[in-house]
Amino acid sequence: MLRFHMNVGGKTRMDRGIARIAEGIADYRPVWAAIEDEFHAQMANQFRTKGEEAGAPWAPLSHAYAGWKEAHYPGRPILQRTGDLYRSLTDSHDPNAVRVAKGKLLKLGSRIAYATYHQQGTRRMPARKEIQLSETFKQSVAHRLRAHLIQIAGQSGFRRGRSAAGGSKGLGVA
Repeated sequence: MLRFHMNVGGKTRMDRGIARIAEGIADYRPVWAAIEDEFHAQMANQFRTKGEEAGAPWAPLSHAYAGWKEAHYPGRPILQRTGDLYRSLTDSHDPNAVRVAKGKLLKLGSRIAYATYHQQGTRRMPARKEIQLSETFKQSVAHRLRAHLIQIAGQSGFRRGRSAAGGSKGLGVA
Protein backbone atom coordinates (compact mmCIF):
# COMPACT_ATOMS: atom_id res chain seq x y z
CA MET A 1 0.00 0.00 0.00
CA LEU A 2 1.31 3.46 -0.90
CA ARG A 3 0.61 6.13 1.71
CA PHE A 4 1.07 9.86 1.37
CA HIS A 5 1.72 11.90 4.48
CA MET A 6 0.83 15.46 3.51
CA ASN A 7 1.64 18.62 5.38
CA VAL A 8 -0.40 21.14 3.43
CA GLY A 9 -0.52 24.89 3.88
CA GLY A 10 -3.73 25.29 1.90
CA LYS A 11 -6.44 23.27 0.22
CA THR A 12 -5.71 24.51 -3.32
CA ARG A 13 -2.19 23.16 -3.24
CA MET A 14 -3.37 19.79 -1.96
CA ASP A 15 -6.01 19.46 -4.67
CA ARG A 16 -3.52 20.33 -7.37
CA GLY A 17 -0.98 17.83 -6.08
CA ILE A 18 -3.50 15.00 -5.92
CA ALA A 19 -4.89 15.80 -9.38
CA ARG A 20 -1.40 15.80 -10.90
CA ILE A 21 -0.62 12.47 -9.25
CA ALA A 22 -3.85 10.99 -10.60
CA GLU A 23 -2.89 12.07 -14.12
CA GLY A 24 0.45 10.31 -13.78
CA ILE A 25 -1.04 7.13 -12.38
CA ALA A 26 -3.14 6.75 -15.52
CA ASP A 27 -0.03 5.75 -17.46
CA TYR A 28 2.35 3.02 -16.36
CA ARG A 29 4.01 2.64 -19.77
CA PRO A 30 7.37 3.93 -18.48
CA VAL A 31 7.73 0.77 -16.33
CA TRP A 32 6.21 -1.78 -18.72
CA ALA A 33 9.48 -2.45 -20.61
CA ALA A 34 11.38 -3.34 -17.42
CA ILE A 35 8.53 -5.55 -16.21
CA GLU A 36 8.37 -7.21 -19.62
CA ASP A 37 12.10 -8.00 -19.46
CA GLU A 38 11.64 -9.51 -16.00
CA PHE A 39 8.67 -11.55 -17.26
CA HIS A 40 10.72 -13.06 -20.08
CA ALA A 41 13.56 -13.88 -17.67
CA GLN A 42 11.03 -15.44 -15.28
CA MET A 43 9.63 -17.58 -18.10
CA ALA A 44 13.14 -18.70 -19.13
CA ASN A 45 13.79 -19.75 -15.53
CA GLN A 46 10.43 -21.52 -15.40
CA PHE A 47 11.41 -23.62 -18.43
CA ARG A 48 14.99 -24.15 -17.19
CA THR A 49 13.75 -25.47 -13.82
CA LYS A 50 10.84 -27.42 -15.38
CA GLY A 51 8.28 -25.49 -13.36
CA GLU A 52 10.08 -25.30 -10.02
CA GLU A 53 10.96 -21.59 -10.39
CA ALA A 54 7.48 -20.48 -9.41
CA GLY A 55 5.88 -23.49 -7.82
CA ALA A 56 5.68 -27.24 -8.10
CA PRO A 57 7.72 -29.00 -10.79
CA TRP A 58 5.91 -30.01 -13.95
CA ALA A 59 4.49 -33.51 -14.05
CA PRO A 60 6.75 -35.87 -16.00
CA LEU A 61 5.74 -36.99 -19.48
CA SER A 62 3.89 -40.26 -19.75
CA HIS A 63 6.17 -43.20 -20.50
CA ALA A 64 4.64 -43.69 -23.96
CA TYR A 65 4.90 -40.02 -24.97
CA ALA A 66 8.42 -39.66 -23.53
CA GLY A 67 9.53 -42.56 -25.73
CA TRP A 68 7.84 -41.11 -28.83
CA LYS A 69 9.33 -37.66 -28.16
CA GLU A 70 12.84 -39.03 -27.67
CA ALA A 71 12.57 -40.95 -30.96
CA HIS A 72 11.28 -37.92 -32.93
CA TYR A 73 12.82 -34.97 -31.04
CA PRO A 74 15.87 -36.38 -29.25
CA GLY A 75 17.19 -34.40 -26.32
CA ARG A 76 14.41 -31.79 -26.34
CA PRO A 77 13.32 -30.73 -22.83
CA ILE A 78 9.78 -30.95 -21.51
CA LEU A 79 7.41 -28.40 -23.14
CA GLN A 80 10.03 -27.69 -25.81
CA ARG A 81 9.34 -30.14 -28.62
CA THR A 82 9.84 -27.48 -31.33
CA GLY A 83 10.88 -24.54 -29.15
CA ASP A 84 8.03 -22.35 -30.42
CA LEU A 85 6.26 -22.08 -27.05
CA TYR A 86 9.53 -21.37 -25.24
CA ARG A 87 10.55 -18.62 -27.68
CA SER A 88 7.10 -17.01 -27.59
CA LEU A 89 7.34 -16.64 -23.81
CA THR A 90 11.01 -15.68 -23.51
CA ASP A 91 11.65 -13.44 -26.53
CA SER A 92 9.62 -10.27 -26.99
CA HIS A 93 10.57 -10.18 -30.68
CA ASP A 94 9.23 -13.65 -31.43
CA PRO A 95 6.25 -13.44 -33.84
CA ASN A 96 4.18 -15.60 -31.45
CA ALA A 97 4.86 -13.41 -28.40
CA VAL A 98 1.89 -11.41 -27.12
CA ARG A 99 2.61 -7.86 -26.01
CA VAL A 100 -0.10 -5.29 -25.41
CA ALA A 101 1.05 -2.20 -23.50
CA LYS A 102 -1.36 0.61 -22.74
CA GLY A 103 -1.66 3.12 -19.92
CA LYS A 104 -2.89 0.75 -17.21
CA LEU A 105 -2.60 -2.52 -19.11
CA LEU A 106 0.32 -4.80 -19.82
CA LYS A 107 -0.60 -8.10 -21.38
CA LEU A 108 2.16 -10.64 -22.05
CA GLY A 109 1.81 -14.20 -23.26
CA SER A 110 1.89 -16.53 -26.23
CA ARG A 111 -0.13 -16.87 -29.42
CA ILE A 112 0.73 -20.58 -29.57
CA ALA A 113 -2.67 -22.31 -29.65
CA TYR A 114 -1.66 -25.30 -27.51
CA ALA A 115 -0.19 -23.15 -24.71
CA THR A 116 -3.55 -23.10 -22.95
CA TYR A 117 -3.64 -26.92 -22.86
CA HIS A 118 -0.32 -27.01 -21.04
CA GLN A 119 -1.39 -24.20 -18.72
CA GLN A 120 -4.75 -25.72 -17.78
CA GLY A 121 -4.29 -29.41 -18.55
CA THR A 122 -6.76 -31.66 -20.36
CA ARG A 123 -8.52 -34.96 -19.67
CA ARG A 124 -5.46 -36.76 -21.03
CA MET A 125 -2.67 -34.43 -19.92
CA PRO A 126 -1.84 -32.83 -16.55
CA ALA A 127 -1.40 -29.08 -16.31
CA ARG A 128 2.18 -27.94 -16.64
CA LYS A 129 1.88 -24.22 -15.96
CA GLU A 130 4.42 -22.52 -18.13
CA ILE A 131 3.13 -19.11 -17.02
CA GLN A 132 3.40 -19.13 -13.27
CA LEU A 133 4.93 -16.16 -11.49
CA SER A 134 7.31 -16.48 -8.55
CA GLU A 135 6.87 -14.48 -5.38
CA THR A 136 10.18 -12.75 -6.17
CA PHE A 137 8.82 -11.64 -9.54
CA LYS A 138 5.59 -10.35 -7.96
CA GLN A 139 7.54 -8.38 -5.35
CA SER A 140 9.79 -6.92 -8.03
CA VAL A 141 6.79 -5.75 -10.06
CA ALA A 142 5.21 -4.20 -6.96
CA HIS A 143 8.51 -2.44 -6.18
CA ARG A 144 8.77 -1.04 -9.73
CA LEU A 145 5.18 0.22 -9.62
CA ARG A 146 5.72 1.85 -6.19
CA ALA A 147 8.90 3.51 -7.44
CA HIS A 148 7.01 4.83 -10.46
CA LEU A 149 4.25 6.25 -8.25
CA ILE A 150 6.82 7.89 -5.98
CA GLN A 151 8.52 9.41 -9.03
CA ILE A 152 5.16 10.77 -10.26
CA ALA A 153 4.46 12.14 -6.79
CA GLY A 154 7.83 13.89 -6.75
CA GLN A 155 7.17 15.45 -10.14
CA SER A 156 3.78 16.60 -8.82
CA GLY A 157 5.23 18.68 -6.02
CA PHE A 158 5.50 16.12 -3.25
CA ARG A 159 8.85 15.63 -1.54
CA ARG A 160 10.38 12.95 0.66
CA GLY A 161 10.88 13.97 4.28
CA ARG A 162 9.82 13.62 7.86
CA SER A 163 6.21 13.92 8.87
CA ALA A 164 5.09 16.86 11.01
CA ALA A 165 5.08 14.60 14.08
CA GLY A 166 8.73 13.64 13.44
CA GLY A 167 7.76 10.12 12.44
CA SER A 168 9.00 7.91 9.69
CA LYS A 169 9.83 9.04 6.19
CA GLY A 170 6.89 9.64 3.95
CA LEU A 171 5.83 12.05 1.27
CA GLY A 172 4.87 15.62 1.99
CA VAL A 173 3.90 18.62 -0.11
CA ALA A 174 6.79 20.89 -1.06
